[in-house]
Amino acid sequence: MNAKKLFIAVALFCGILPTYLVRFSIPIPGTHIALPTTLLEVVFWIVFFSWLTTNGREKDAWRSLDHWAAPITLFIVGATIGFIISPNILGALGLWRAYVLEPILFFVMFTDVLTKQKRGGAVLAALGTTLAVVGVIACVQKITGIGIPLAWQAVATRRVTAFYGFPNAIGLFAAPVTVLMAGWTLALATDKDNRRKIFSILTLVATILGVCGIIFAVSQGAMVGAAAGLITLGLIDKRTRPWTLGVIIAACIATMTVRPIRDEISILASLRDDSGSVRQIIWKETAAMLADHPVFGAGLDSYRERILPYHETKYIEIFMYPHNIILNFWSETGLIGLVGFFWIVIMFFVTTVRLLKKKNAAVWPTGALIAAMVALLVHGLVDVPYFKNDLAILFWIIIGLAEVLRRLNDNARLA
Repeated sequence: MNAKKLFIAVALFCGILPTYLVRFSIPIPGTHIALPTTLLEVVFWIVFFSWLTTNGREKDAWRSLDHWAAPITLFIVGATIGFIISPNILGALGLWRAYVLEPILFFVMFTDVLTKQKRGGAVLAALGTTLAVVGVIACVQKITGIGIPLAWQAVATRRVTAFYGFPNAIGLFAAPVTVLMAGWTLALATDKDNRRKIFSILTLVATILGVCGIIFAVSQGAMVGAAAGLITLGLIDKRTRPWTLGVIIAACIATMTVRPIRDEISILASLRDDSGSVRQIIWKETAAMLADHPVFGAGLDSYRERILPYHETKYIEIFMYPHNIILNFWSETGLIGLVGFFWIVIMFFVTTVRLLKKKNAAVWPTGALIAAMVALLVHGLVDVPYFKNDLAILFWIIIGLAEVLRRLNDNARLA
């Protein structure tokens, strides 16, 4: 596969992240064992091996990891220990493969391919297209109720799910991607090339559909995360900073003077609503469990089993994860993996901020990447923004784009 086709394949792969929902098993010849997998995973390995046979003899792609080697190594070590200590060894192996091995291999391939092509618009277009499709389905579901599982169908509180099966999955994907699309819209709308301005209409539509998806899913964490990301984007860009400050001031005044708004924000901020109360109970139980397993956590795919002795509030179901980004990684990958993950995040911000400080640096796309990461992390305070097949890849797409910009040392090339 030549370089151009490989670039297109990588970009298209970024647009089919929801295909992890297509699950099946591949029988292992000569055994009674079948390997569970997803369509997304199969496509990944096809693209990866195509890249490997094209670039396998080139050491640059692997040497480029030097910038991220230490935090990634810690993350891998923590996750591997989590796999080893897990009582559910086969399930843990599947998660290690899907959330650690494949995303990091994808990162190596992704940064290599995009650096050589010196552009990433196709990747953003693929993500924006997927966001738009999710948004359209969300709008149709909100109006008709078609395709929404029974648990979320009540007309008064109807929460859309698109093709995911549960509402929060929309917000987890849509929040960072919507922020990215908002940044791209701003960049295209202010471009000197009139032909490029036309495309800002498409990115604006994707942004609006992403917002609709988040709102109709009633994903409060995604709403707050996306808002935090958009505010960050608005403050970074000098052109929108006055408007953003104006919105912040107006929102503060409204909060202080309009009692219903103040009361609603107070309830959400103090986690006194039903969702917040449940999370506080989950976090308390998880903290008790981690106090007994402080170094290695519960282990991969073991949270539900390890938490049982600490689960006293029986009317609340046991979730797959604690629904807090710190507790999620601490539980799954231990302190080693937790430190590795946040070291990666810190490296991301160090890299992007340095790019912004360069002389004549363009805000796009660096500022949009920073804002997208902010959206992801803020949402992660009350949810699970990484431990899902599509979200793990999405996280490394954001990290990968930052690394490509660092290598190219020219923000404008990915516009």
